[in-house]
Amino acid sequence: MSQNNTNQMPQDTLTNKNDIKRILYATDLTKSAPKVYQYVLYLAKQFNAEIVCLHVIDKYSQDANMTFAMYYLTKEVQQEILLRESNKSLEEMAHRNRQTFIRQQLGLEDGLYPEQLGLTIVDKVVYGNVEEQILEHSVNSNCDLVVMGAHEKPLFTFTTTLSKRVMKRSKVPVTVVPIPGERKEQSTGFLPSFLPQFSAARCK
Repeated sequence: MSQNNTNQMPQDTLTNKNDIKRILYATDLTKSAPKVYQYVLYLAKQFNAEIVCLHVIDKYSQDANMTFAMYYLTKEVQQEILLRESNKSLEEMAHRNRQTFIRQQLGLEDGLYPEQLGLTIVDKVVYGNVEEQILEHSVNSNCDLVVMGAHEKPLFTFTTTLSKRVMKRSKVPVTVVPIPGERKEQSTGFLPSFLPQFSAARCK
């Protein structure tokens, strides 16, 4: 009598622990960001995952205008500025989801367009420490993956100080997308043009 010794993987070992159901995309809204977003859209399409697009208005920006606004203007004016900047960023994020913008920026006739993928995409704008906000939202939003871009640096790894810190501390996997070419401009999410609107009486 013959005996079948073929080993088969038990069905209970096949789990969904590695499924990607929600992706946190940390964007600085700079010119190169749409290239990273295309990668996020590709991943979301493959896994039918939701996307949480997060933009952080940097609390510790080195921009002189931001420092002036956050430390020398009244709290009411600070809140007004942050509200305007948040709305502006949300409008920009919505604009970057449109097919016409993607074609203009990337020149891709076969690019991925959010409006055609049928994915759930949530845009969020917050104020604070960029690193802490990314880590916090990756957990609070129940994300399975964090995706962020980093500009290449000659003679060194392409990862930035920020991306290294996030990878080291994150409780969920982090994918860093290298961006060739020019180093990114500093992104604060703050409009210097707001400052002239406020008189000295509205300072602290």
